[in-house]
Amino acid sequence: MKTMKISARNQIPGTVKSLKKGPVSTEVVITIAGGSEMVASITTTSAEKLKLKEGSKVYAVVKASEVMVAVD
Repeated sequence: MKTMKISARNQIPGTVKSLKKGPVSTEVVITIAGGSEMVASITTTSAEKLKLKEGSKVYAVVKASEVMVAVD
């Protein structure tokens, strides 16, 4: 099996806590170190191709060109 390499540096290992599948998109909640959670919205087709299920070991890969901060 080949190991995939990607250019994104923010690769955070975690475990799928829950999936909320819709007809088009799926919400994936990932538990990361320290018990924190990250949430991703991916296509349902991608979730199915990745065979995601609760307990799956995954990586949250973050590639962002900007971060916004707002206050009231």
